[in-house]
This record gives sequence, C-alpha cells and structure tokens, in this order.
Amino acid sequence: MKAIKNINFGSVVVAGIVAGYLMYFTDKMFAGMFGLFGMFPGTDNAWWMLTHHVESIIFALPFAWTAIYQKLPGARWVKGVVYGFLWWLFPFFILSLIAGALGAQPFRMYVPKSAAIFFTGLILHLVWGFFLGVVYNPQEAGK
Repeated sequence: MKAIKNINFGSVVVAGIVAGYLMYFTDKMFAGMFGLFGMFPGTDNAWWMLTHHVESIIFALPFAWTAIYQKLPGARWVKGVVYGFLWWLFPFFILSLIAGALGAQPFRMYVPKSAAIFFTGLILHLVWGFFLGVVYNPQEAGK
C-alpha cells in the first residue's frame, strides 16, 4: 500500500488527460502527412473521445506507480518516452500471442497499411509518453 500512497493521483489524472489530448491533436494536426496519421475518429465521435481520455488516464496510472517510475531511466520526459514506447510495444506482444493461437489471422487486417499503422502508432505513443512524463509531477506525492 505504500507504493499507492506515493502516487500523486491529481497529477497523474491531469497528465493522462493532457497526454491523451495531445496524442489526439498530433494525429489530427499531421493527418495524411507522409501517408501517416489520421487514425483517430476525432471530436465528431464524443463516445470515442471520452473513452480515449479515460484509457489515457488508466494507462498513465502504472507510470506513476513508484515501483515502475523509479526504474525508468533518465529525466521525467525520458521516463515518459520509454513508458510510451513500452505501451506501444505491449499490444504487439499480446497480438502476437493471439495471432499464434489463431494462425496469424489478426495480422491480416493490418497488411494493407501495415507500415503506416506501425509508425503512426509508434510516433503517437512516443508523443503521449513525452507529455505524460513532462506533466506528471511525482514530487507532490504523499503530501
């Protein structure tokens, strides 16, 4: 329970919302550039926007957990970029397990635009992690 007490919940919620919005904004700002981006449906879909920001907060919570935060290297922004990279890598690992069990069927939906989805997802998760690391303030934890 000590690790949970050291999480600055207010800061991680704000960081999750800011990082989630800037991830979305980056996708919209650069939509179509180099054949990348434009993955998100946007503000026309209020339910998607709500779930995206809730997920951003939920996925930010482990970042603030001291057992993870203290093991990530470097300054706050570097910690965030590394964490964002890990969140980008994690679904590929899970999808690989599922694909192995299903004879690689899940990968077929990504084949037509595989490189664009691959690099767009990477860049957006690095942006999300960067802003998560910049905005989250662990020093206020426990006060």
